[in-house]
Amino acid sequence: MKKIKLISVGIFLLLFLSGCFQVERVIKVNKNGSGTIEETVLMSQDFINQMKQMTAGFGGGKSKEKTDESSYHDVEALKRDASKMGENVKYVSSKPIKKDGKLGHRVIYSFTDITKIKIDENPADNMMNSSGMGGDKEEMYFKFKKGKTAELTIIFPQNNDEDEYDEMEYEGSDEDVTVSDQDIEMMKAMYAGMKISVKIVVDGKIVHTNATHKDGNVVTLSEMDFDVIMKNEKVFKALAGSKDASDEMMKRSMQKFKGFKADMNEEVVIKFK
Repeated sequence: MKKIKLISVGIFLLLFLSGCFQVERVIKVNKNGSGTIEETVLMSQDFINQMKQMTAGFGGGKSKEKTDESSYHDVEALKRDASKMGENVKYVSSKPIKKDGKLGHRVIYSFTDITKIKIDENPADNMMNSSGMGGDKEEMYFKFKKGKTAELTIIFPQNNDEDEYDEMEYEGSDEDVTVSDQDIEMMKAMYAGMKISVKIVVDGKIVHTNATHKDGNVVTLSEMDFDVIMKNEKVFKALAGSKDASDEMMKRSMQKFKGFKADMNEEVVIKFK
């Protein structure tokens, strides 16, 4: 399954960013296909400073020191993000957040038709793109059928360049990558508190779904809690150092990760009423 390898690559791309951040995205869908997108972002001050430096380094202009609210709650930027998700997406409200020594914001967008939405599969991509490190957007989109029983289909981005990813990842080495105990301890310190999640909440009872992770009317598309993941050092080392693992082997390994969830379907179907 190509999606499995892309997810594993995505995990390690995140490790280029030191400092702590948390992103939670919740997409709520009504029976008529309308709904809201709620996103909560929390960042450490170190992470905020690093992002500003990267923005300047990748052509975003001179880095300006900001100590005010706009460094973590830029209302105008959040409003601009609405149009990037679809023509029917509207900015509703946002507010700054300060929690557990972290700074950030919570923003709510509304939409009238989920089939007109295209949104990054990874909610951390917005931060990567704003820093200049982001590449091509990996967007998921939706299909929807109204009726007594509504049917929502989430379609994940597909990549047809699997061989290219393999070559990029392993070029110049015929040996498996070695992840040392020192590497693990360094990662634990750098990424303590890092969390990312994407969830779908439907307005009704789910009567059928092929989703891997369902709890009541909530379907978790992806979830990474690095504090929990890093506790399973044996599995983490095996996945990080495995050069020639098959898709099925990787799938089994990833399922062993406490703190890690990812839907392995190419499409997720949710029927609810």
